Amino acid sequence: MKALDIVLGESPFTQLVDHARKIHACISLLRPIADAVIRCDTRRLEVLQHTMSATEYEADQIKDQIRQHLPRRFFLSVNREDILNYVRQLDRMADDAEDFAVVATFRPIQMPQELQTQFLALVDKVQEVSNVLLELAELLAALEKEAFEGPRAEMVLNKIEAVCHMEWESDKISRQFARLCYASTEIDAISIILMEKLCQALTGIADHAENVGKNLRLMILRR
Repeated sequence: MKALDIVLGESPFTQLVDHARKIHACISLLRPIADAVIRCDTRRLEVLQHTMSATEYEADQIKDQIRQHLPRRFFLSVNREDILNYVRQLDRMADDAEDFAVVATFRPIQMPQELQTQFLALVDKVQEVSNVLLELAELLAALEKEAFEGPRAEMVLNKIEAVCHMEWESDKISRQFARLCYASTEIDAISIILMEKLCQALTGIADHAENVGKNLRLMILRR
């Protein structure tokens, strides 16, 4: 029995869920950071950036454990490369979230009210995407037991489509934010650059979230 365990290996899906939860913890810090940016609360931003960095590091540790254990497995219920790509895209979400936190600490940004509304809308859309991804990740273990088939698999595929639509919505909000930003006469050039970097980090998270969904779709459809 022990020899069989060595060949089959322990299922990676428990760690995949743990990793997704830690990534979600990073994304959950975006709204508090955005609120602190709007308030120009530099002390709060420093604390949140430190928390983000620590959480992203914990996510990296789980990612490394997954990567270290996968090469020793001879049999997987899904394509090994699909799992690695899935983890890679989640990791990039956390990297962009950390970039967002770091840029937010560079200097206070005086953001006009009309921009604040769009900025927070973009942050909330990214959070919404992360919420759905966490739901999908928590279904992974059950999907594996069901050989990635049946009603639950169909439900997951529908949720993946929802993630793709949310990514499109985030791009739309981002473009609206950019138009308002560059049209404003109240904002200095450095603040525009910083807001653009913040926006890029947010849209990057949404882009990688869409890729996470696509990798999960491949796991299901290749069965």
